[in-house]
Amino acid sequence: MAFAQIDTSRNSAALPHGRLIRETLVVVIILAGLVASTRLMAAYGLQILPDPVHLETAYQHLSIRQLHDDLSGALLNLHSQPPLWNFFLGVVAKACAAEAPCMIQLIWQVHVVLTVATATTLYVSLRLLTCSLRMAVLLTLSYALTPAAFYYENFIQYAHVTAAFFTFSSLAALLLLKTGKSRYFALFCAFLVILSLIWTLFHPIYILLVGGLLLAKAGATPLRVSILALTLVVALLPSVKNKMVFGMFSSGSWLGLNVSQVAPSPVEGCSFKTFAETHDLIGVHIGTALNDPRMIPYSKDCLKRSLDVISDQPLAYVSGAVVRTATSLSLWPNEYLFPPLNWDRFPKIPDTYRELTADNLIVIPPSLSRFFTLALNLFALIALAELARRAPTQTQRAFFQVMLLSVVLFLGLAHAVNGPEQERMRYTLHPLFWGLYSVVAIEAVSRLRRWSKR
Repeated sequence: MAFAQIDTSRNSAALPHGRLIRETLVVVIILAGLVASTRLMAAYGLQILPDPVHLETAYQHLSIRQLHDDLSGALLNLHSQPPLWNFFLGVVAKACAAEAPCMIQLIWQVHVVLTVATATTLYVSLRLLTCSLRMAVLLTLSYALTPAAFYYENFIQYAHVTAAFFTFSSLAALLLLKTGKSRYFALFCAFLVILSLIWTLFHPIYILLVGGLLLAKAGATPLRVSILALTLVVALLPSVKNKMVFGMFSSGSWLGLNVSQVAPSPVEGCSFKTFAETHDLIGVHIGTALNDPRMIPYSKDCLKRSLDVISDQPLAYVSGAVVRTATSLSLWPNEYLFPPLNWDRFPKIPDTYRELTADNLIVIPPSLSRFFTLALNLFALIALAELARRAPTQTQRAFFQVMLLSVVLFLGLAHAVNGPEQERMRYTLHPLFWGLYSVVAIEAVSRLRRWSKR
């Protein structure tokens, strides 16, 4: 497959810095107007709003009252999650006197600003990779209008934040490879630290592998090696704190329960609901309940028993991971379980129909739309692999190799140790995939033109 259309390297290399800045400022102004008008129309015209239940009952954060009243104490005793999302919510709670409507409005506003920042970052990245101003503008504006962007702006959780910072880190990596300036490696590492302090999926091993590959491509100077080492130290701080306070060297205590979800056979007594029921925590705020110190030995025991089941049925485990991956890639990020209020009013292709069975299993029937979504995402991954191998310039090949490793590690870990919620997880990669869809579209149009001339 020929993917050289993404870049005509002579023109893209010659793109003047001043011109790029001027273009970007114009794009930011257009984006801000587009995003502001469409979000106000969605919020006040269609009444598409964040569901307050996610602020009140989400697994991923402690109770708002607890964060408001004693933020430092709450973070010290937090072991279920890395601390940064809870810290952010605690700051918002203090700013809003723990009033839910105020908090939801403020978080939504932050999310909308992040949409503009993410789309702008996507534009700059595309302009550095392609000579096509029209394509870069089209992809940038269309990204801001994707249903997934609207969906996660209105979801009170960290998915929209991680999508933004993953995109920021990608641009920092590209700028490092383009300019050779170490300050961009420092920015890249800073963004990875933020991601690791929000979500356990961005594990220090992820940082070491992706940062190490970027250094191998850009040059491992003593300064850059020191920056990466400092990044790893900061990323490990929550684990060190948990070791000192709870005797557990990890930034999150749910690994055993997550792995039990992907074991090929049920692991008796291992679930979040069972933990709450067997430890008299029904009625307690769910995030606070799942941060109970008794979770640590409970999860550790579940991990051991889950690994025993997996080791007894390795082929079933691998086949399950393949099925989970195919299922995830056949869904759009906005085809998730917890839509915003009045999401049915949003003008979009109807979401995939879901069924929740009596035993709390999610059933997603096959459909033609799922087949096309799976095909598109598979072609996007093939495009990324081809670009990593055959992009026109060494700089671009290095960039796409770093992105390919990031995606493989992300999807591999997500599907290896977690069963549900893959659509929410994969939203972090949504801006990257949106850019890759253009490569697939360009290649498809090129082939159609060649076939039509035969």
